[in-house]
Amino acid sequence: MPKSDDLKRARLLVEMARVAEQQEETAKALGLYDDALAEFSADSLDPFLPDVLRWKGTLLRERGETDAAFRCYTQSLEKAAAIGSAGAQAHALNCLGTIAQRRCDHKETERLYSQASELAAKAADSRLLGMIEQNRGVLANMRGDFAQAAAFYTNSLSAFEMAGDAEPMSWVLNNLGILHTKIKNFNEAREHLKRGLAIAVTRSDAIVENVIMLNLADVWVGLGRLDMADECCEQALEQARRRGDHLTAANALKIRAAIERQVGALDKSIATLRIAIFEAEGAEDRLLHAEMLRELGEISRAVGNAGAARSALREAVDSYQHVGASQEIAEVEAELDSLAD
Repeated sequence: MPKSDDLKRARLLVEMARVAEQQEETAKALGLYDDALAEFSADSLDPFLPDVLRWKGTLLRERGETDAAFRCYTQSLEKAAAIGSAGAQAHALNCLGTIAQRRCDHKETERLYSQASELAAKAADSRLLGMIEQNRGVLANMRGDFAQAAAFYTNSLSAFEMAGDAEPMSWVLNNLGILHTKIKNFNEAREHLKRGLAIAVTRSDAIVENVIMLNLADVWVGLGRLDMADECCEQALEQARRRGDHLTAANALKIRAAIERQVGALDKSIATLRIAIFEAEGAEDRLLHAEMLRELGEISRAVGNAGAARSALREAVDSYQHVGASQEIAEVEAELDSLAD
């Protein structure tokens, strides 16, 4: 166990790190988390240690540093198990589930969420159970099981609303926005996202605000409001680059490339997508990789290179199959059929 003064310093450093995160000072936050972790000995079994490791891991995950996040979550789980804390183990397993999900290891994702759910129930942690339910909704949405995803999200949102817990409410509303965008119910998607955005702004939660702005860009594209979509992309991209968040930057650039393609700026679109691919390097986000291949196919088609379009779209289908994204597979296969005509 750390000495009392060491633990006080660790808690103060973590509080400072959380504030730095909200202010989008990511590098500063990571440094503060490292300083806090240095207050613990290598064999420490203090109950606060698994939390610090997990929070650092989540910041790394949001920056697109997937492997580094995985290592933090694994260490958090190991410490939680050594301490014997069911709640801390459940949190770490839930976070490891998000990494397995990003890597598209669906069997491992299901196992981790199931184990996390059992331990969260044992710890009587209703907030965490709601978070796991939400994550299961994300997985169902990815697979194209929209009814199941909606049920997971609705249950999760109801629990957080009853508890008056605004932070996770903003997460669920964001995911409901993504769900309705996928089924092309753009007006409802916009309402969910605007509600989530209002919560994030009220809480000064810049990271969630950034993510929701990017998903609003997708909605505006669907509604044909490319000017509004580009404004959202610009804001999300500026915030992501300020934080050093390569994954969100790549997503913003992918959407901007699609906007440029739709307005006929094909050379700019190709250049933007190349930067997006560079930004996403090392993030291990296979869904984003599939989406960028699809956009490459769309751009190639727009410039009249049917061969390159077919090649990129076939690769996109392969990537979507690995992810298990059934709706996207069907859509891209239809595009390939139209190219064959």
